[in-house]
Amino acid sequence: MQSLETALRLAIIGQELLIAVVFLVGKGNIGARVSGALFLVSVSSYLLVSDPLLSDAFSALIPVATLFAMIVPHCLWLFARAVFETPWPSRWLLAPFVILALSVWVMILVEGVSMNEMSSPAFNATRIASLIVVAHALFMAAWGQLDDLIEKRRRFRVLFVVIVAIQIAVVLAVELAIGDFPPGWLDTLNVIAIAILTLVLAIPLLRLSPSFFAPVVPSDRVAAEPSVKMASAADRVLEKELLAAMADGAYRQTGLTIRGLADQLGHPEHRLRKLINGHLGFRNFSAFLNSYRIPEARETLADASKVRMPILTIALDLGYGSLGPFNRTFKTETGMTPTQFRQDALGSQGADSE
Repeated sequence: MQSLETALRLAIIGQELLIAVVFLVGKGNIGARVSGALFLVSVSSYLLVSDPLLSDAFSALIPVATLFAMIVPHCLWLFARAVFETPWPSRWLLAPFVILALSVWVMILVEGVSMNEMSSPAFNATRIASLIVVAHALFMAAWGQLDDLIEKRRRFRVLFVVIVAIQIAVVLAVELAIGDFPPGWLDTLNVIAIAILTLVLAIPLLRLSPSFFAPVVPSDRVAAEPSVKMASAADRVLEKELLAAMADGAYRQTGLTIRGLADQLGHPEHRLRKLINGHLGFRNFSAFLNSYRIPEARETLADASKVRMPILTIALDLGYGSLGPFNRTFKTETGMTPTQFRQDALGSQGADSE
């Protein structure tokens, strides 16, 4: 039985490493491709170090493989963040997770403890941290569902990240409950589940649309004129109505969603998604809104007559729910905070107004 399970593990490892190579040699967003390859390598490492026969056969690889096996959730998070174009969180939030993982890895190497013996409080802390990381990956997948304009990527959120994240979360929960890798038949079921997921996802992973890995384009642009290359007369009408609504300031509505905008325009949501993504070139609805909001923010901040208008007021007037999202988006788009931009545009007058 053990030999059959080991053979199954080897087959999964081979398949996942093949997909990792395909990721690395492809073109497009290097962050998404590298993080995807790292995730597949980390899963392969988990399968390697959790099998006694494979651990003995590839003993020279165990130190490095152990580290990769420990950071499976972290690699999943990196891949989710890159594919779904989620901003990096503060380094102060990331640092504890990185330090904890590296510390436990060093402990394993120094004390000569195998992953099958990880039951100390430090190891349990690592598992809890991993559960938090997986939970955040799920959050990224679910939270951006409505904002995402790429239909294939919207389905991919559920097909890949959510399914795989749940698999990892279940394994981590079992390890926390029993203080070890799943034993016996439960371990076998875990391997079979990974095998099924790998087989089911192999084809979509190998045939991912280039749109998944396209470089992210800054959103500081607005399609000012209707496109001349539209699929149908209905699309031309929708685009004209959309641009008119934007010109009237629809983007200033706080909490505006693509569903809400579609309702206001009286058109199906899926048609509006297709229009903004396929014809106007935006990958996320928030990027489309920011293409109107940020230029207006720059104009307002550079206006000497509005030098005493608080930045919070500007953010709220443009439809942002609070100052934080506005500051982050503005800096991403311009390379400066709103305060720095105003000071640069107005000089000492702008500095005195803050």
